[in-house]
Amino acid sequence: MAAKRIQRPDSPESKSDASASGPGLKPTTANVPGQLHERIERRAYELAQRRGFAPGQEVEDWLQAEREIEAGPPRNTPPDNPFDSVRTRANE
Repeated sequence: MAAKRIQRPDSPESKSDASASGPGLKPTTANVPGQLHERIERRAYELAQRRGFAPGQEVEDWLQAEREIEAGPPRNTPPDNPFDSVRTRANE
């Protein structure tokens, strides 16, 4: 008697494409407000410009710009302030 093949619902053969999200579904992207997106885009451009627009670092420029924008402006705190529990570019 031949064994009946059972296909798992999460197997690659059960999907129409190789994406982890399944057939017909596209991965969701982060919804960034327009103004924030523009600020990140502008800063990423500045970072790319600073390094001479050398190819291959676009994603790193974007991620660095996101970190800088999300961190906000540097705080004017002495680097050796023992009461400052928040780490920023100014006191690291």
